[in-house]
Amino acid sequence: MKKYLLKYSLEFLVIVMGISVSFWLNEISVEKNENRERLKVLNNIKTEIKDIQKYTGDRMKYWQDDIDLYSMFLNPKFEINSIKEITSSKSRIEYNLIYYRDFEPPMNRYISIINTGSFKFIKSERIKETLTRLHTINYSNINTSVQYEKLLKEHLIEIITKNHPNLLFASNDSQISIEDYSRLLKKEIEKDSILKSNLIIQLKYFETKKSLLTLYIYTLEELEAELSKTFQ
Repeated sequence: MKKYLLKYSLEFLVIVMGISVSFWLNEISVEKNENRERLKVLNNIKTEIKDIQKYTGDRMKYWQDDIDLYSMFLNPKFEINSIKEITSSKSRIEYNLIYYRDFEPPMNRYISIINTGSFKFIKSERIKETLTRLHTINYSNINTSVQYEKLLKEHLIEIITKNHPNLLFASNDSQISIEDYSRLLKKEIEKDSILKSNLIIQLKYFETKKSLLTLYIYTLEELEAELSKTFQ
């Protein structure tokens, strides 16, 4: 009897050990797959950070130039040479008046991470929080400002086409230099308080948008720093 009991006990022990080893090996395999996916997600975020940094760097330069141009035309002390330090093109000045600049940073990798459920592979709560803050709150705030600016541009276009069509004609006239065009624009601004006040409001939105972009860049740097810790 003891002989059979020992035999069955050993067989049961072998089965239990086999199942335990199988579970252990499966857990190792799952953990390896998760680590592989986690590394893939983190590297995608790291790559996208570099892409966004380039994009925001370009945007910051353009937005600062927009601010400088508006400030120069609204400044009582008008200096054409200062304008020419920013641009030598009438089209650039006209663009500043009638077009708005959107804000569409490269977010394809982030969107893919969210849509595929890969967000769960990120262990760091700090990275998750910063990443979410960057692409929701910070991004939304800038785009809200851009949409307000778009409405102001539409109103400004109406003012120019109705009251200052000569500005549009001058911008398309190759015989008119950037110096003459700038003087004409300055003259129209000074004699039309509605045009001038509209530009002043837009300048305030330019400055607000730049401040929001600065905050966005700060959050991006914060994310980059947190991500670097995971690779140490």
